[in-house]
Amino acid sequence: MATTKRDLPEEILIHYIKTPSYRTYHVDGAYGGITPNGNIYCEFFIDRNVTPQSILYNINEKGGLGKPKKVTGKKGIVREIECGISIDIRTARLLKNWLEDRIKEYETTVKPFKGK
Repeated sequence: MATTKRDLPEEILIHYIKTPSYRTYHVDGAYGGITPNGNIYCEFFIDRNVTPQSILYNINEKGGLGKPKKVTGKKGIVREIECGISIDIRTARLLKNWLEDRIKEYETTVKPFKGK
């Protein structure tokens, strides 16, 4: 049976419900590529300084922590991968369009006030 335009509802209400595992992530960048099945895989990451394994402090005259004497641990920057997503090309295009709309919205509403 064919569906005609008059069979379609004029509007639909969609409810957005967050799952118990919902989280908000800060993202500094992304890395990824095309998967063997043709999806786009993207990992989102955050860059931060290394957290030391330990710090040996001198004790000052007041009994508090003085200057660090010895720092133990890795050197450099940590790139923590927060999450990965796999999306098909249709969803990738929709996401691209949505991001472009948010950029335009930013440039017309926020940027003039920030002066950037």
